[in-house]
Amino acid sequence: MAKCKYCRRSGATLKPTGKMSYFCGFECFKNEGVKQLEKAERLRVKNENKERIKEKKDFYSRDITWQHKTCKVAFNKSRVLQELKWFREHGLEPECISCGKKNMDWCCGHFKTVGSSGVLRYSRLNTFLQCNKYCNMSLSGNISGNKNTRGYLKGLIERFGQNKGQRIIDLCDKRQHSVKRWSCEEVELIKNNSLSISRLIGRS
Repeated sequence: MAKCKYCRRSGATLKPTGKMSYFCGFECFKNEGVKQLEKAERLRVKNENKERIKEKKDFYSRDITWQHKTCKVAFNKSRVLQELKWFREHGLEPECISCGKKNMDWCCGHFKTVGSSGVLRYSRLNTFLQCNKYCNMSLSGNISGNKNTRGYLKGLIERFGQNKGQRIIDLCDKRQHSVKRWSCEEVELIKNNSLSISRLIGRS
């Protein structure tokens, strides 16, 4: 005995459409039609949302400002994790490159600022562990130090020694005015590499 396509009860006799499309009566037939229309509408909205998301992703993949914004977050996080890993591997307690304080609100501190040095924006040699609120934000990176702190410059020398520390300083000084025209593809690659580094360190 046929089952109603809508309510699934046995004894359906009405067959207004194709094969096996039996219904108890006109009410079930009407309700099934409404259900199919609602299903089609949900599918249409779903496809529209997919298309909208695709268009948004395509737009942002061509927008260098957005790429830099998202890359900055990924890169800075990976550099903080790399720095913490470096201290751990050397058996040292992490300290701020500029003030030498420990157990701080860590961030990725740039030696040469992003605004003045586009080419060094995502350079490991231009970014080291720094306390965020005091040195990075309040003292704009605390490059030269003050009566209470050594500063970024001396911090590099103390951490890496005179020769290597000075090489890092000279390299950044030399390249700070170089103009770099970033492409979306380059920035996205750096972002993806940074995310991979963060995942790897997180699992180690």
